[in-house]
Formats: sequence, C-alpha cells, structure tokens
Amino acid sequence: MPETGTAASSISGVIPVLPTPFNDRGEVDERGFARVVEASLADGVNGVVMFGLASEAYKLTDDERRRLSMLLIEQVAGRVPVIISVIHHSLEIAIRESAWAEKAGADAIMVMPPYLMPPGEAAVRNHIAGVAAAVDLPVIVQYAPAQTGTNLSADTLTEIHRTHPNFTHVKVDLVPSGPMITSLRNCSGNSLLAIVGYMGLHLPDDIRRGVTAVMPTVSLGRAFVQLFMLLQARADDGWRLHQRLLPLLNFMMQSVEMLIAVEKQLLVRRGIIRSARCRAPAWTLDSFHKAELEQYAVELAEWLPAFLPNEEQFA
Repeated sequence: MPETGTAASSISGVIPVLPTPFNDRGEVDERGFARVVEASLADGVNGVVMFGLASEAYKLTDDERRRLSMLLIEQVAGRVPVIISVIHHSLEIAIRESAWAEKAGADAIMVMPPYLMPPGEAAVRNHIAGVAAAVDLPVIVQYAPAQTGTNLSADTLTEIHRTHPNFTHVKVDLVPSGPMITSLRNCSGNSLLAIVGYMGLHLPDDIRRGVTAVMPTVSLGRAFVQLFMLLQARADDGWRLHQRLLPLLNFMMQSVEMLIAVEKQLLVRRGIIRSARCRAPAWTLDSFHKAELEQYAVELAEWLPAFLPNEEQFA
C-alpha cells in the first residue's frame, strides 16, 4: 500500500461523481453503470467517486452500494484512483464500511459527516476522526452545509487533520466556495487540500485560491478536463470556456435532485445509458426544462454530442 502522502497527491484534477443508472423498473442497471465508468475514463478524467449526493446513494440499499463498489473497483483496475463515499450517520457503521472499502481496493474514502437530529460539533468531529483512525487510506470530508445543515470551521477541520494526517482533503460543496478554500489553506499551511464540488460554479476563482480538484458530473467530464487544464495553463482561455459552460451549470445546480435528473438526461442524450429513471422521490423535468436543456446541449455540442440509441450499443 502506498504512503498516505503519495496516495493523497494522486487525488487531483477532474474526478466526476458517478451516477447510479436504473432501468425503467427502478432496478440498478449494471451494464449501464459499466458504460458510465468507461465513458468517464475515455473522457480523460483523473479519478472517479461513487456515492456522492449525485449518485443517489441515499436511495440505494447497503447491498447495492457494496455491489456497485466492487464492480467499480474491478472495472477501473487501477487506471485512476477510485474514491468510495461513506454516507452512514452511525459512526460504528461508517467505520465498518470504510474498512470494508479499503479492503475491497478503494484508493480513498470520502466521508459525509452525520447531520440528522443535529448531533453537534463534538459528535461530528468524533465521526471524522473515527473514520480517519480506522483506515490507512486518504480521507476526504464532504463539507456541504446547505444540504446537511452541518457547519464546520477551517480551524476545526485543520485541528482534526493535524491529529489524523490521513484526513487530507475537504470537498467544499458551498457557494461561494472561495473563502472556505482560502481559510483551509491559511489554517493548515496548505497541508489540508481543497476539492470543489457544486459543478465548479466558481472554478476560475477556486483554482486561483489553490483548489486541487473538482468533482463535476460524468456528462461534462470531457469539458471539465479541458477547463481544468486551461485554467491552470492559460487562465484567460479557461475563463472564457467557463463562461460558455456557466449557463448550463447554473441550470443544473438549482437543486440536487434536479442535478441528478438533468445529468441522466444528458447521459441518455450522449448514448451512455438507456434510461433517465431516478428513484423516487425525484425531480421531474417538465417540457420547458427539457427544451431549455436541449438548447444548452446544442450550444455545447463539442462536449455533449448526441447519439441516436440502438439496441446493440446497450447489449
């Protein structure tokens, strides 16, 4: 097993959150999932993460999550880092699932702090520290206060990092994201690294502030690979590309459930999955939303090509 520092340094660039494809009966579509994984790798991404909010992880059984984890790890086969997100509210179960993912071959763990019946800061700190102590892998904390109501300061996160150095990254799911990224950098001396979510709504600013990775959705993986490269090498060109993508990104991020619904429509449009089915409760795109989405997709056809479906591609 590589040293934590070496493994942590590989967590950078564009790391999409994979969706869970379902068939029209609401059953997990394992073949569709395999196509999603291969499409991501073909787009040149730097890693993949499963069971983020955009994976509909909260609508999956424990058996489904373990099955998909195994399929993902086996299929990727070391080509890029695989990050498994652990979303359990219970510390005991989160520790057990994190240890299982490490044994199964995950390259890093992303932990969602507990937030139901608000547990208080001490319990949240104990949860993060407990998971970090249970594994040797890099640990990423998903900080999504708007979705969870859990607020943590950069000072608090840095204190946990110093006690548990394999807690290496914070995924900042927050708008605006920049101040938290800067605070993490200042508090930790740049040793606790920041990843940004929220479809990279402010990615040009985030890159300037030192963010090391972005976690978009799969449908826009190809665009984000180019965007991330440009923002690092030719910032003005990167800014212009971000401006082109921004109307679609804002459209997608009106809510988490809308993001999931739009993402699946785009994956169907790209010919990657057969069905845009989401498990209930889900957001339903009406005719106005679908027309607006199609307009964005046509304008961004370089990254969102349309393919006419046929039965052979789904065999």
